[in-house]
Amino acid sequence: MKPFQFQQGTAPWQAETGTLLHWYVTVDWDDPRHQPLARLLSDSRQVLRDAGFPLTPVEPEWVHITVDQISRSADRVSTVQRGRLVRGVARRLAGVPPFPVMVGSLLSYPSGVIADLHPDEDLSALHRIARSATRAVLGEDACQYPFGVPHLTTAYAHGEADSDQAQRLLRRVRPGHAPLWVTAVDLVDVTATTSATASAGGKTITWELVERIPLGGGEAGSAQHGAGLSSWGRV
Repeated sequence: MKPFQFQQGTAPWQAETGTLLHWYVTVDWDDPRHQPLARLLSDSRQVLRDAGFPLTPVEPEWVHITVDQISRSADRVSTVQRGRLVRGVARRLAGVPPFPVMVGSLLSYPSGVIADLHPDEDLSALHRIARSATRAVLGEDACQYPFGVPHLTTAYAHGEADSDQAQRLLRRVRPGHAPLWVTAVDLVDVTATTSATASAGGKTITWELVERIPLGGGEAGSAQHGAGLSSWGRV
């Protein structure tokens, strides 16, 4: 396990680039169906923290699945273009009903800890929808993110560590799976931060919500990010 490197498309994400727009699936922590997921993430975070691994856990309000990245600095995407992006994705998502995915197993990865997601066909379909809309509005050069197997990151590495030992600890977390209900796709303006020292927090990803687009034809909106964190605090 080695320190995670933030990426802009296929290249390192440089500080001078500023923020980048992304399409994310986030977690509604007000939904009681996500209590098992809160427990899974909390327990896995604690077991690695107790063992002293150089990992920065993803805090609950920043848990997400990356659907796609717009690999052009956010300040180069105008308000008009953002509106066209949202409308384009909303039209395409109108016929996509909400769906569940299973989060887990937890995997020690070269750059941190991720959770596998399955089945992932519907998530891949969301990627195709988001990328099609981005191409239509911003062109091919804004679509440089190498989309692979969908996953959910639970921690970013900020130092070197024994991945095998981390995996042995993660495998002991039981239950090792939990459901996540996908009900919307968010357009977000993402900031990637690397602290000067590991003790200052390591690596984090935060964002401002631009627009929330419900699946199944609901109205797009800008619901308050993080409004439902009380459920996490109860586990």
